[in-house]
Amino acid sequence: MELFDYLALSSIVVLFLLGTPLAVTFSIGSIAIMIHTMGFPLGNISQVFFTTISSYPMLAMPFFILAGNLILASGGMGHLRDFMNRLVGHLPGGMAVAICIFAAFLGSISGSATACLAIIGTIFVPMMADSGYSRPFAAGLAVTSAGLGAVIPPSVFMIVFGASNRVSVADLFAAGVGPGLLAAFLMCLTSVWISKKRGYQSGVKATFAERMDSFKKAFPIILMPLIVLGGIYAGFFTPTEAAVVAVVYGFIVGVFIYRNIDGKLLVKILRDGAVSTAQIMILICAATLFGYVLTANRIPDMVATAILSLSSNKYVILLLINILLLIVGAFMDTTAALIILVPILYPIVTSVGVNPIHFAMIICVNLAVGQVTPPFGCNLFVACGTAGIGLEAISKKVVPFIIALIVCVLLVTYIEPISLILPQLLGAQM
Repeated sequence: MELFDYLALSSIVVLFLLGTPLAVTFSIGSIAIMIHTMGFPLGNISQVFFTTISSYPMLAMPFFILAGNLILASGGMGHLRDFMNRLVGHLPGGMAVAICIFAAFLGSISGSATACLAIIGTIFVPMMADSGYSRPFAAGLAVTSAGLGAVIPPSVFMIVFGASNRVSVADLFAAGVGPGLLAAFLMCLTSVWISKKRGYQSGVKATFAERMDSFKKAFPIILMPLIVLGGIYAGFFTPTEAAVVAVVYGFIVGVFIYRNIDGKLLVKILRDGAVSTAQIMILICAATLFGYVLTANRIPDMVATAILSLSSNKYVILLLINILLLIVGAFMDTTAALIILVPILYPIVTSVGVNPIHFAMIICVNLAVGQVTPPFGCNLFVACGTAGIGLEAISKKVVPFIIALIVCVLLVTYIEPISLILPQLLGAQM
């Protein structure tokens, strides 16, 4: 690399440390290198942007974001909360378990960990605090369970991974079911253990009639992931088509069933969806430019050589990659990390025989943990705002849940059937 390249890459590091938005951070240095060193015509950079975001699988992302916003604004989340609480709230740590189940459902609706956290933090944290749970504990549980939104399909991570690496998004969605349910189960076990240890009281057991009443009210929300994922797995429509179906269904639920969405709110939902999509797309484009620069300077080859020089053992390499992903996930936006790291790590894992779909699940679960890893996990700062708790208090309470999620990471990494059995049953080509 030339001196100019080192200076440009150094500027990226400096801007990152200064807290400059990542889209700006990656774009400035990358464009400078592409024009000055690589002789890349300025007009062709816009073509890179267009090529990056114009793929058919990537089209699913804005529709799933919009569908999630419609459902979240429909007013049905309160009914789903009541149903989950009446279903398991009487068990030891039942309300904490209800959060985990609620997060799993919410993840399958919104596809975004941040959206999950906003809803869980707003609905459940005050509810748990009023029921005798420690507010920091409730906030810690909220921020970690929200990570399920990144693992359980439909996940934005999976859409980006599939579109960027020519892997079937439908297969990735199928593969995400196992790791997502495993993570939810381990979170539930941890919640029950902590609740018993600290003497948190269970709620009053709901009657069968109360459960059925809350189920009827929450049924339109519960039905959405069944329609979307069931339609994909049954072969009725592609993930992109499923995203459009989800938008139509969310509109019907919000406008005609719960009747909470009017014209003014619909405009806000559309605007918020457009802003969220634009933010993610711009970040993806910027990270893609940075990936071009890394590839042109043979950085992936250098990293691959360095890692393979340490060991050629598949399981040791996966352990090293897990450590790297957990560290990077705690410092960097997960979408940017996904775009930048996958081209670097993909040749390494494929060279030792790791299935691309399995690798995608390892990436998704790791980055979900990184989002809540103190002190820089991005979702921790979101939780501080939604729950009104300091960063230090939340950081202490997330530790047991992070340990549970790291166990999930190891199980997903070293037991391939957790990720691959469902895609194989559905006839995925692997």
